[in-house]
Amino acid sequence: MKLNPVSNADLPELSSGAAGTAPAGDGQRFDKALMAASLENPGPKLMSESRPIEQSQQPLCSAPPANSASIPTPESIAAPKLKGAKIAATYEQNMQNVVPLNRDAAGVAPDPSVSRPQPSDFEKYKDDQLLRNPGGRNYYIEEKKVVENSSDQQTFGGRLGKTISAVTGNIKNFAGNIFFGSKFLYRGQGDEIREGTTRGFMGAVRDFFKDMGGALSFGAFHPDRAEAPKGFTERLVYSAGKLKDAVLNDVVEGIPSSINQMGKNLVLAGWHLVQVMPDATIGNFDAGRKLTTSIFDNGHVAVEYLTDVMPTGDAWLRVHASNFRGLQPPVLYNLKMPEQFTGDTRWEYVRNTPFRKSIETIGSLLADAAFIYLLGQTGSSSNRHHQVE
Repeated sequence: MKLNPVSNADLPELSSGAAGTAPAGDGQRFDKALMAASLENPGPKLMSESRPIEQSQQPLCSAPPANSASIPTPESIAAPKLKGAKIAATYEQNMQNVVPLNRDAAGVAPDPSVSRPQPSDFEKYKDDQLLRNPGGRNYYIEEKKVVENSSDQQTFGGRLGKTISAVTGNIKNFAGNIFFGSKFLYRGQGDEIREGTTRGFMGAVRDFFKDMGGALSFGAFHPDRAEAPKGFTERLVYSAGKLKDAVLNDVVEGIPSSINQMGKNLVLAGWHLVQVMPDATIGNFDAGRKLTTSIFDNGHVAVEYLTDVMPTGDAWLRVHASNFRGLQPPVLYNLKMPEQFTGDTRWEYVRNTPFRKSIETIGSLLADAAFIYLLGQTGSSSNRHHQVE
């Protein structure tokens, strides 16, 4: 709003006998007129920073109104500027309403009011298997993330680089499992991606000697606890427990499981090496890229499954686990386990859904039958050989 300038006619007349002062009844009208005129052309002292006139400045009129308020300027009524702390607090408040993206590279957050559909048991199983070793199209093991429709998969170099990195990653895991294990990913209870490490062949051998040392020394060698067991009974129990760990956990489970992991890594490295040619040819087209992804991702999951249900594989160990104190024999014990269970590495790194329990139980029992059949065939061949001689 623009204020009209004040003319001399609007100012009160000053008496000649009292120069510099306003008549008795016109002081307030004079002040109001002067203030209105100052809005049109504010002076540097009268309107500086919208502060009231200091007492050291003499007013032009002798009767200023008591408690007169300062007149605001356009600068004083502008929106206040946010300081750094205010900006940070506002940003943090806004970010609390943003749904974190885990699978979409489009950069658009979904509506938080709309709940995302829960994955099926099959989708959970496939996701778990593709997180274990490098190779899944949308699975970036080194970066610990899953990204669908990533931009690098649209380019020739990006696809080949991702596939070749899967080959080298499995070779790296093969070498790691020879020694003290390799890294893998899994889903936590909050569906977040976490990292774990396998034990490795040399790691299992190392644990065997440590457990045997604790068993034979009756607790004098105790690297797993701060204090040595005390008393004859406690030492005897400790020695028996370490002997059990050395035989079952290290020899029966640890060493064969590490060999199983090494074989899996070699097969996966060869499988994804075959993928290089389709990625370089039909992968340049959307339909060809989708076909290649479907074939080789599902093949990756199949390799993981077949090696898991083989004797001493991860699934085979779960199916054959038992709890004699709870009178739960093999197979039944695994079927009664919850979907997610911590405290035992056999179940901690997987989502043990009913679908997983079903296919792993069937596969492990078929593997047992095949193993027994092969042993019978080997025994029969040996007996016939002796009979011929």
